[in-house]
Amino acid sequence: MKKKTAYLLLGIFLTTTVLGGCGKNEATEAASESAQTEKEGAGEDELTETPTPEAKSDKETNKQKSSKETETSDSDNEDKTEETTEASREKIAVLLPNEEKWTRDADEFKSTLEDDGYEPVIEYAENDVSRQVSQIQELTAEEVSAFVIAPVDPYGLKSVLESVKEAEIPVFSYDDLIMDTNAVKYYVTFGGRQIGQMIGKKIIESEELDKVREAKESRTIEFFMGSLDDTQALFLYNGLMETLQEYLDDGTLVCKSGKLSFDDTGILRWSKNTAKSRAAEILEQFYPDGAAPDIICTGFDDAAGAVQEALQEAGVVPGTDIWPMITGNGCKEDAVKRIASGTQAFSVFMDFRELADQCEEMVNVYLHGEDDPEVNDYEQYDNGVKIIGTYLCESQMIDRDNYEILIDNGYYSEKEVEPDPTETPEPVTPTEAAEPTVTPTETPEEVSPTPAETETPTPTEKAEPTKKPTSTPKPTATETPTLTERAKK
Repeated sequence: MKKKTAYLLLGIFLTTTVLGGCGKNEATEAASESAQTEKEGAGEDELTETPTPEAKSDKETNKQKSSKETETSDSDNEDKTEETTEASREKIAVLLPNEEKWTRDADEFKSTLEDDGYEPVIEYAENDVSRQVSQIQELTAEEVSAFVIAPVDPYGLKSVLESVKEAEIPVFSYDDLIMDTNAVKYYVTFGGRQIGQMIGKKIIESEELDKVREAKESRTIEFFMGSLDDTQALFLYNGLMETLQEYLDDGTLVCKSGKLSFDDTGILRWSKNTAKSRAAEILEQFYPDGAAPDIICTGFDDAAGAVQEALQEAGVVPGTDIWPMITGNGCKEDAVKRIASGTQAFSVFMDFRELADQCEEMVNVYLHGEDDPEVNDYEQYDNGVKIIGTYLCESQMIDRDNYEILIDNGYYSEKEVEPDPTETPEPVTPTEAAEPTVTPTETPEEVSPTPAETETPTPTEKAEPTKKPTSTPKPTATETPTLTERAKK
C-alpha cells in the first residue's frame, strides 16, 4: 500500500511539473525520498552505513573493555561466593580429654570432617572437667552444628548439657558414655563386654583349662580390672566373668586373694601406682617365697606393666617357668614391646582411627542424611536416663605371633615397638691374686726346712664374675587419670 501511494504521488507530481514547465529539482528530490522510503521498508541492515576504520577501532576497544569488566565482576563474585561458603561451613565441635593421648583421634576427625565440608573445632580439656564444661558453654554460644564429646568425667556434664539440648545441638558420646543426661543422641565405642569375652576365651585356650579340669588340676589367677567409675571397664569385667565363671565355680581356676568382684578388682582412675602396690600386697600375702600366680588378668595395659614390675621386685624372673601369663588391653606402645619380648601374653587392639571415622559418619548422616545413623546395639548402654543407640566398632587380639600387624597398618613404626634388648651379664676377667706367690727362702744346709716353709702358698682364689645388679624399675609417677584406657602414644 505504501509503495502504491508513493508511485501515485510521484506521477501526480511529475505531471504537474511537466504541465507547469518548472520545479525540476524538487521532483528529483521527491523521487529520491520515495526510493529511500522503499528501502526503509526492506529492513534496517540495508540502511546501515559502513563504519570507518576509526569507528571500528573504537567499537573493538569498547568491547574489550566491557569483556574485562565482566571478567572482573565474575571473579569478584566467585571470591565473594567462596568467602560466603567458607563463612557458612557448619562447625563440628570435637572435645577430647587431653592432647597427649588423643592425637590420632583428633587428626582423623580433622581430616574426615574437612573432607565432608565441615569446619572441625577441636578442643582439649587437659583432664580438667571444669575446663571441658567451659568449652561446651562457649561453643554452644557459637551455635556449632554438633558436639562430639569424649568426657573427662562421664558424670560431670549433666548440667551443662541441658543448655545444649535447649539449643537443639546434637551430642555424640565418644569412646566413653556420658551419664545422667537425655542430651546424648548416639554413642560410638568399642564393645567392652565383647572385649572381656575375647580375653576370657584366650585365657581358656592358652592355658588349656578344659584339659586342666579333666585332669582335676587347677590354675591360680588374680584380677586387676579398669577404673571403677568407667562403664566400659564394667562391661569388660562382665564379659570376662561370663566366660570364666564356670572355671572359678568348679575350682579349675583359684583366686587365692579372694578378690573377684568388680569393686575389689577395679583400679580407680586407671592408676598404675595403685595397680603396682596392690600386686605387691597380693604377692607378699598369698604367694610368698618367690611364688607367683599362673595367670594375672588385667583390664588395661598400664596395669599389666605395673604387675610385671611388682613381680620382678619380688624376685620372679621373666622367661622362667614361674613367670605368669599376663594379659592386657589397649595395645599401648610399651605393652606391644612386652608382647614382642614375651613378658606379656597378649593385648586387645582398638584402632581409634576407625572409631573416629565411624563417629564422623554418624554425625554427617544425622545432619544431612536421609536415614538415621546406623547403630548395632540398642540394648545394653543405659546412661541412667535412657538407653543410647550405640555403634560398636570391632577390636582385635594381638600376641607375639601377629603384633607386626600394628606396624603393617601404620599404627606404630617398627622402631616404636621393637623389644628392648635383653641385658645379659658380661663375663668378667678373673682378677689376679691379691698377693704375689711367696717363694720359699733358702735354708742353711744343716737345717731341714719345715713343711710349712717349703709349701708354696695357694694363689688367691679367682674372683667370681661380677654380676650386673638387677635394676629395680622405678615406679612411674602417677599420670593424670583418664577415664578410658586407650592405645595412645
